[in-house]
Amino acid sequence: MATTLIAEIHQAQTKLPFLSRAERGALIVRILRELKILRREVLGNVSADRCVWIDKLITSVSSTVSEIVTMPDAEFNRVLNEFEKLMATLHNISHPQKPSKTVH
Repeated sequence: MATTLIAEIHQAQTKLPFLSRAERGALIVRILRELKILRREVLGNVSADRCVWIDKLITSVSSTVSEIVTMPDAEFNRVLNEFEKLMATLHNISHPQKPSKTVH
């Protein structure tokens, strides 16, 4: 799911000047949903005191969606870039790459 959302973030970045506030808002809400899922699935076994950062992020973004969607394009793009990095990191944690086997 995270990889699909990362692709959607890339697509939104290419069409950023043409995205409506509603489309921006829908994307941020999808990102929040995915963060909550990743928080539960990837960090569910990590002690709560070590996950305060993601809980605060989710709460902060949830309460400021309307402000985020009205950001100028460049700022909104930076927000999307940071979410993309976070999603990719959490996805990589949850789906570690297996080392490739080489044939000698």
